[in-house]
Amino acid sequence: MDRDLIQRRDFPTGRRGYDPAAVDEHLRQVADAFAANSHPPAPTLASSTSEQVREILEAAERSVSQVRESAQREASDHVAQVQDATSGMLSKLDELESELGRLLSSLRASGERLSQGLEQLQADVAGASPPAANGAAPSSPAADAPSSPPAESAPAPVSSLPNDEAGARLIALNMALGGSPREETAAYLAEHFELADPEALLDDVYARAGR
Repeated sequence: MDRDLIQRRDFPTGRRGYDPAAVDEHLRQVADAFAANSHPPAPTLASSTSEQVREILEAAERSVSQVRESAQREASDHVAQVQDATSGMLSKLDELESELGRLLSSLRASGERLSQGLEQLQADVAGASPPAANGAAPSSPAADAPSSPPAESAPAPVSSLPNDEAGARLIALNMALGGSPREETAAYLAEHFELADPEALLDDVYARAGR
């Protein structure tokens, strides 16, 4: 049904009936209402733009919320990792401190033993006296006694140097730790000690000293 059909005027007329003008007005109003309901007004540019802006704003708000939640999760994870790393570092520092304490105690005890050994060695060296020389040769037999046995040769003099290998090792170790070269230590030991194998002693001492 369209507007023209509603507003048709070809009705039959009679002597008694409704006022044609009133009927026409009523039909016009009905046609207007029908046309308004059948063809809703097209959306305007302003309304379309407002709807798009609203959708964009809603999407932006959702994105901001998601970014905020993601940042909070990442920050929490990072803080937890830093806390774990800090705890591990503190634990390692405690272990290192304990190890350093034990090492210092060991070095202190070694230093005390070394000092005591040096003092004892100095006392031993100062108290050592050379043995009496046994260099007197026996008198020669008479020339007119052919049956007498030949005279024995005089024994070699005994060295007056001590052969304290432990003391020599202690002094050599002290000199090696103090930075003295091997030749200087060897000369000192040769001058003050009579050792069976000084080279082996020096090899062991300088190996222990890391030289």
